[in-house]
Amino acid sequence: MKSLLLARLLAPLLLGACADTEPPLDYGLPNAWPEPPVLPELGAGRIVVTNSMDDTVSLLPLDGMDTPDWGELARVPVGLNPVELEGPHHAAFSPAGDFYYVGLSYSVPGAGSGPHGAHGTGTADGYCLKLDARTNRLVASTRVDRNPGDLVISRDGRTLYQTHFDLLRVQEVARTGGTRAQMNATLVLIDTDTMKVKKKVSVCPAPHAVRLSPDETRAYVACLSDEIAVVRLDDPAYPVTLVPLPQAGTPVSPRHSPYALTASHTDGRVWVSTLNGSTVYALDPTTGGLVAEGAVVPEGTSPLRQGIPMFGDLSADGKTLFMPYQRVEAVAIIDVTGARPVIKGTIDLAPEGCLNVHQVTLLPEGDKALAVCEGDHVGPGTLHVLELKTGEVTKTVRVGIYPDSVGILRRRP
Repeated sequence: MKSLLLARLLAPLLLGACADTEPPLDYGLPNAWPEPPVLPELGAGRIVVTNSMDDTVSLLPLDGMDTPDWGELARVPVGLNPVELEGPHHAAFSPAGDFYYVGLSYSVPGAGSGPHGAHGTGTADGYCLKLDARTNRLVASTRVDRNPGDLVISRDGRTLYQTHFDLLRVQEVARTGGTRAQMNATLVLIDTDTMKVKKKVSVCPAPHAVRLSPDETRAYVACLSDEIAVVRLDDPAYPVTLVPLPQAGTPVSPRHSPYALTASHTDGRVWVSTLNGSTVYALDPTTGGLVAEGAVVPEGTSPLRQGIPMFGDLSADGKTLFMPYQRVEAVAIIDVTGARPVIKGTIDLAPEGCLNVHQVTLLPEGDKALAVCEGDHVGPGTLHVLELKTGEVTKTVRVGIYPDSVGILRRRP
């Protein structure tokens, strides 16, 4: 018995002695935390694609698209936790070209299947990241609400506007019998210098896309509750007006589900894309209401009738709207100069490998556009360069998993 007791007492000491003799860890690399790639100077600018299912951003040069070897410069990890998928979702860019900003949605665990699935049902608070455009390293971050959605930056680069696509809040309040106001999520205003939240504005249930008026006195927000929220930014109280879509449903059972917005930089019109139909609605900034005759309505046998419009862009003169449609994987070219928009043609993306087109962004010169496609959310998505005059896809580049935005980082003149 004494020998057994002695063995038990000595066991921890023997284990400690063994620990002192453990061999050093072998990481298999000279440097366990390799330095990120050294990229060329910003030059004419850089294309940034957020890849929400592998926690990276794809970086591509803005110039050199006509060269045979044009493609990704790098695919850079972003986030706060290297062992957890955090869902980088959309980006905004400093006017000076020195920083860019990415939201972390924390809605990836599980299926992570996009706006129709797990997106919007994250249970953890999100973050907004500030990244150095030269080194792509994290500069600062700020904690925001659950399920960050879209984000845009003011013209002077001093304020970020970030929505929160909190579908989970709608579900929770409906289940417990709460009020509609309790379903509202926020539009957050962030000071880019300090990365501190300046203001939280309760806007509507499940707000996603946000765009600013040309004079930046209004913020327009797409609400899944079949409404557009108009936020007065020139009033310290930040009053909110809700503009319902025709025959609107409820937050729990929406008829249209507004999700994406495209704002004109010339006349201030706002084009509203929904998840439940092919019509793109038009909001008049002067009256603050929808203009029925201004809506884009695919007619007849147009394949676009089966599509879902997403995030578009307008030509520099504001006369042509380029609107991507999921399901049919095409970009509609729309003349918006008249009382009624006219669809003049389409650029087909499916033959070039596009699946689930998400956003179109015009290049600064206006002769080309970029279309980012989510893919199947399991393998790589794609980025396509479109020649607008000929309607051709001239380049296709594989990027990360589930890319959900494409933007341009450059120094504005």
